[in-house]
Amino acid sequence: MTNKKKLWSIFGPVIVAAILVLVFFCLPWSGHHSAKTEQRAAVSLSPTVFKNRSLKVQALSGKHTKYVPYFGSSEFNRMDRYHPAVMAAKYHSYRPFMFGSRGTQSLPQLFNMAMMSDQMQNKKAVFVISPQWFVKRGVMPSAFKYYNGAYANLTWLQKANPNSPYDRYTAKRLVQLLGDNGSVVSYADKISKGKSLNSWDRFVIRTKLTLLHHEDNLFSGFFIKDNYDTRIKPKTKLLPEQLNYADLSATAIKQHDRASNNNRFGVLNAFYNKRMRGQIKKTAGSQKRFDYTKSPEYGDLEVVLNQLQKTNTNVIFMITPVNAKWEKHTGMSMPMYYRTVRKIKTQLRAQGFNNIIDYSHKGGQNGFMQDTIHIGWAGWVDFDRQTAPFLEKKQPQPNYHMNDAFLSNEWLNLNPTKANIQQFKSDHHLK
Repeated sequence: MTNKKKLWSIFGPVIVAAILVLVFFCLPWSGHHSAKTEQRAAVSLSPTVFKNRSLKVQALSGKHTKYVPYFGSSEFNRMDRYHPAVMAAKYHSYRPFMFGSRGTQSLPQLFNMAMMSDQMQNKKAVFVISPQWFVKRGVMPSAFKYYNGAYANLTWLQKANPNSPYDRYTAKRLVQLLGDNGSVVSYADKISKGKSLNSWDRFVIRTKLTLLHHEDNLFSGFFIKDNYDTRIKPKTKLLPEQLNYADLSATAIKQHDRASNNNRFGVLNAFYNKRMRGQIKKTAGSQKRFDYTKSPEYGDLEVVLNQLQKTNTNVIFMITPVNAKWEKHTGMSMPMYYRTVRKIKTQLRAQGFNNIIDYSHKGGQNGFMQDTIHIGWAGWVDFDRQTAPFLEKKQPQPNYHMNDAFLSNEWLNLNPTKANIQQFKSDHHLK
């Protein structure tokens, strides 16, 4: 056997297999998903759905299912009978498509939104903001990498404008969070420095996106957790046929009292047994030094707001509470918490984002909290009471007016006293 034949016998099959794989991924697969798959994806809270495109784009493009994007974090996994997806399935014409798990803070949500910007154009959305996101370092790099794959990053980079302060800020954060020397980082680094991507960069991005698009069409419908059939649909049978918020709230409080009777914090018994029992002494006073008033998260929130402005999405925001009994036990400063909320609301309202549900003072209300930082029971009932009219009835068109001063280190590190906020607004001509 000649050397050429020997080499071919060794490497030939590998080369052929690589070519077949490449051809396979380059074929124009339709990527159509069934209504049942859409339904499962909408409440799966799956990172696969979050970081890819085809399922959410198809669902939000449908005219009959009326899916509405709900952006948030871990609160959406608290699926009691009053959960927004259960309430919507029982009483409303819309269906929440939920994007939220632990770690899906502002910046992961930005890249998520960028993948479905056409589907959000002139539509409505719900966005849940947790003050706990606003820690000193912002979103953890590990969480960002977990929820943001190459598909989302390249989709954003394809449209990134180096002349935009918002895109330069986002590119800089992308470099900080990815922290390696890959191609995505090299492209983002150019944008962060105000440089345009060259024709070769754009060709490579288009090629990679084509492959990722076909891969997404092929595999995104698989391995999605079926929360709908196991955690949502059965609970609709536990709700009364007629919607009455006062009755639901009263019932929810009674259910909370029964389901949280083994602890003094008013949290779900199972949560207490699994996460808190045996830790009470250790956690006493453990949050005295927590501070959410200064964080890069304010800048990350700002680029999200700018994306919502681009798509003219009419948004209702909810600001979450903390369990008042837990806060007292851990020593968290509630004046600090309220200053954080003041800073968040200032950033929203100064730019025309005026639909805000502020639950920051609700953490001591009976039946409102399911655990230490997440609402449930009566909290979900009230959340539905306030969001459903916004989503089902025609709303005035939003009038957003962005101000990139909210990207500045001045704002990110501002101590949000009333005087400081007023001075900031005056200096930057904000209402």
